[in-house]
Parts: sequence; C-alpha cells; structure tokens
Amino acid sequence: MSNQFTFTVTNQTDLAITELWASPDNEEWSQFTLDDEGIPASETVTIAWAEYTNDSQCEWYISAVFEDESETESALFNFCEEPDIEIG
Repeated sequence: MSNQFTFTVTNQTDLAITELWASPDNEEWSQFTLDDEGIPASETVTIAWAEYTNDSQCEWYISAVFEDESETESALFNFCEEPDIEIG
C-alpha cells in the first residue's frame, strides 16, 4: 500500500501541457514529473505528489506550461476538497 497521494489534471486546451508546477506560497516552485508527451490536449492524467508533501497544507498554487512555451497564471487549488483539477 502506497502512502502517495494523487490527483488528476484534465487539460481542456488545444495544446499539450509539457510542465506542471506547484507552490505552497506562490514563490517557491517544484515541478511534477510528467511523461514525455506531457498531458495531451483534451486528456486527463493522474499525477502523484512527492512523499515529502504528505503532511503539507491542502492549498497549493498550480501553474502549467504548454508545448508552445506559453503558461497559465498560477491558480490556488484546495486538494483536500477537490483532488481533480481542470486547466483551460
């Protein structure tokens, strides 16, 4: 039994997401490891949190970078209340 927490990301854009970043304070950022294809357009992917985040806060800022190198504004998500997020 793994103690890793997961969440899903649904990419509702026309571009693949190549990088996904998380920050507890909107200042210090950590990158999630994605497959080579990232999160394809119109797809949903399950992503695991690093184990060191297990006892961390519920609210995290998330930012995505797309295949054309554009990026989203960071947005605050509460993963305790809603572990599934949509981008786009």
